[in-house]
Amino acid sequence: MVKLTPEMKEDIKKVRVLPLATASNDKTPNVIPIGIAEIDDSGDKDDYIHIMNNFFLKTITNIKENPKVALYIWSPETTGCIQIKGEVTEVTAKGGVYDDMTGRVASVKPGLPMKEIIRIKITGIYNCKSGKDAGQKVL
Repeated sequence: MVKLTPEMKEDIKKVRVLPLATASNDKTPNVIPIGIAEIDDSGDKDDYIHIMNNFFLKTITNIKENPKVALYIWSPETTGCIQIKGEVTEVTAKGGVYDDMTGRVASVKPGLPMKEIIRIKITGIYNCKSGKDAGQKVL
């Protein structure tokens, strides 16, 4: 079970652009900037992150081939530096989560294509700060 700490949730909200890493089946890496991400901590077990597919090309192909992803969380305003590993459990353009998120996004950024919601189950969190604990699993 992986649940984000309150500090991690606040840090995610502070970062304006989250780098999202994917890889194809042939192990070709791809990294893109994510500007729209939300935390879903409503469950009793694992936390999830929802991201909006507005302009994914290689990224969505990679996710369909290999659902493992990573997000990097850091900015000068954050208290820490973490890497979130996860697995995409759903890609959808319908349902409650999609409707809720697209409604919020449309009110702030009208005109975005909002193709799909990508639901990422958090499977591990790692320290990215330099020093003796660099790369160590936090959760």
